[in-house]
Amino acid sequence: MTSINFKTFLLKIGVCRGCHVMVHSSLKQMRQAFGAIDAGEMIKILKNVVTEEGSLIMPTFTYCFKKRKGEQEAFDRETSGSKTGLLTEVFRTSEGVVRTASPTHSFALWGNVTSFFDAHHAPASPLGKASVLNWLAEQDKAFILLLGTDFTSLTFGHYLENITPMPWVDHCPWDYLDVLPVGVSTRGQQSLKEVPGCSKSFTNFQHDLHEQQKIKPFYVNGVQNYNIPVSMLVREGLPYFRNNPMNLLCKQGTCQACDARRFFYMEKVKRQIEQQND
Repeated sequence: MTSINFKTFLLKIGVCRGCHVMVHSSLKQMRQAFGAIDAGEMIKILKNVVTEEGSLIMPTFTYCFKKRKGEQEAFDRETSGSKTGLLTEVFRTSEGVVRTASPTHSFALWGNVTSFFDAHHAPASPLGKASVLNWLAEQDKAFILLLGTDFTSLTFGHYLENITPMPWVDHCPWDYLDVLPVGVSTRGQQSLKEVPGCSKSFTNFQHDLHEQQKIKPFYVNGVQNYNIPVSMLVREGLPYFRNNPMNLLCKQGTCQACDARRFFYMEKVKRQIEQQND
């Protein structure tokens, strides 16, 4: 695809009326692909294609964690800006959108999904069971739309970590930043069951799906995009995550969060071996 408008592109890759779509995007890449398109125009077209029979979901994360020391930001559902890209920030303030209340990992919702979640939704596992991602995993015609980005943006990967579950899923990996597993908002504090870690190595899962020809990119003016069925991510992701734990961590010495989880995992394995030998 080298010359195509955004709406035609969406329809061509399978985005349609009644679909439930979680969107991750790079607005810079979208402008390379589709010229002078802006965030407001993209959102208008996405709503027009999906319609209110379907759903649009975007992460509007703010990472408002409690810290052991120093300043900490308190989440305000109405005013705290999204830290996951300009498109998500414009979307959360657009007409008909409901934003959930998780101090660390809120979502902006539009369409059918708003019948199931309101502005007070803030589960203790923000990307796990009872979350918006859990709901998405249970829907027919559910997709992850990656616009100009790759699996480093795959928030759904954290859901797969939680439901597998990965051996380190309940271990907060951000201790070196003095971060505690507690969200902070203007309404108070919330203890969190799981704190998502680094997502950079989710690209290893992406490469595996490529090799198996389970996914393929759609290119527009050199920009890579994906529209991926959620059901396939669950079907392929659970065994991959279960059987390849180290592939979901960055190389040793390159990421402190992943090193923390690797150490926790290896100590856990060591204790299990010692127990078996007793």
